Amino acid sequence: MPMKIVIIGVATGGMSAALRARRLDEDASITIVVRGNCQSFASSGIPSSVGGVFETDTFLVRQSAAGLKERFNIDVREQTELVNISKLQHSILIKDSNTNEANWLSYDKLILAQGAHPTPPRVPGIERANVLSFQTMLDLHKIKHYVSNHPCRSAVVLGGGYVALKAVESMHNFGLRVSIVHSGNCLAQDFDPDIAKIIKSELVKNHVQLHCNANIQHIGEGVVEDGCVVTLANESTIPADVVIIATDLQPCTDIATESGLACRDGVLVNEFMQTDDPDIYAVGDMAETTNLISPVSKVLPLGGTANLQGRLAADHIMQRASPYRGHVGIYSCKVFNLTAAIVGPSVEKLREAGYHPQFVTVHVPDYAGYYPSTHQMTMRLAFQPATGRLFGAQILGRKGVDQRIDVLSVALQSGMTAFDLKYFELSYTSEYGSAKDPVNVLGMVADNLLRGDLHLVTADELEGRLDDWQIIDVRSPENFTQGHIPSAVNIPIDTLRNRLASIHKQRPVVVYSRVGYHGYLAYRTLVQLGYKAFNLDGGLKLLLEGGSRIELSSGN
Repeated sequence: MPMKIVIIGVATGGMSAALRARRLDEDASITIVVRGNCQSFASSGIPSSVGGVFETDTFLVRQSAAGLKERFNIDVREQTELVNISKLQHSILIKDSNTNEANWLSYDKLILAQGAHPTPPRVPGIERANVLSFQTMLDLHKIKHYVSNHPCRSAVVLGGGYVALKAVESMHNFGLRVSIVHSGNCLAQDFDPDIAKIIKSELVKNHVQLHCNANIQHIGEGVVEDGCVVTLANESTIPADVVIIATDLQPCTDIATESGLACRDGVLVNEFMQTDDPDIYAVGDMAETTNLISPVSKVLPLGGTANLQGRLAADHIMQRASPYRGHVGIYSCKVFNLTAAIVGPSVEKLREAGYHPQFVTVHVPDYAGYYPSTHQMTMRLAFQPATGRLFGAQILGRKGVDQRIDVLSVALQSGMTAFDLKYFELSYTSEYGSAKDPVNVLGMVADNLLRGDLHLVTADELEGRLDDWQIIDVRSPENFTQGHIPSAVNIPIDTLRNRLASIHKQRPVVVYSRVGYHGYLAYRTLVQLGYKAFNLDGGLKLLLEGGSRIELSSGN
């Protein structure tokens, strides 16, 4: 008898499993159950499509029900909802959304790929016609239709994560004034707060109104026809012609939980994507899987991960098991002229999990510094003290961010250390990189810290303790007078050796420059002459851009 495989959901994970299963078994009976219409689409392209990057949405559609039947002999039950799972009977109860007729469908293997759903705030007015989600192809069409057919001038985006950041730029590309409302104290909370502050500044630079630590009270009638007013808990109001729900997604685990499958944040699975019932698998945004850095499993809502998990589930069903190795979590997001990327946990998240990481922050050109129009990337690397085991990395920049975060992701997944990065041979031409790649530089600075050739102090550690240090600014006098850390003394790097008599060996010394390199040169000179010295991590640039509470002094 042919094997009967039933897949719930047609997003990335489910489609990957279906197509892989067909490629491995021509005789298998494969059925996909879809709650709505069967449109396998590239969900990551929705923000670009909403923002007008594509002339037509058809580029996002990968497969239709007819196409799946014709090319792959896969049956699709559209407009069909999963109601219940009978593990004992190896059957699922499904209901036709049009007729409400319910019937049982048997399976040999069941793959749950239901994904995740938005979590809109439960407030009055959330059901208004101009309050729209930002997730599916249907959402895309609703947003485009509404904005095109109403005199929209302003938008409010609800949320503070990656989806919200993408929604902000999409609405901005429509020519709308955009406000973002987020209940947390900072946007892009996967990043460290000082790195996230740079992302926030990019939004402000592009005239986005930010409302953090803000909770919505209700969405009411606006003074303009078809418009509305978003009222916050502090009674302040934001007028809006359209409201976009771009809050975090919640895994669709209700049916799995009701059916007795083990769930926490998502459905718990083993390395073969099996649930605690060996004939039921879960993949994609609803599956909770192993993290390679932290022992805590988590849901990782990423298309690449879902694609792999669907493939591995099909492999296991077809007796050619390949175990899932776990994930590190890599994200990238375009925020106007900035690209923000992260792999692994931030330093703050590592500390919350009980780790005590070391980290370095550097600012390096995205390609050869002598080449026209270079821009600096801000890079942070977190690692284990002594061993240098890599924990995570964060990068902000205009160009080349994607390739550097990918290199660091591979290093992280391979169990490499910070010591390894300086050895990497990476492609180089002056248009795209430099002979000493930013990844190499990051590794060299980390290497210095791990070997004791560098001691760092952060802006947070300086706050409230300025009088405890001798602070030396090694920039030029012109730059010093424009703004410097209070109580700092200006000793330009090239005059340092001639002015050692003014530096007391009995007190610790903090040196800093604009981005940290000249500060490091001064640091090396001082420690070799017997001073207890520290270099400011990330230099004055990070102190200024990262939201430090230290206010600079001007003049001499």
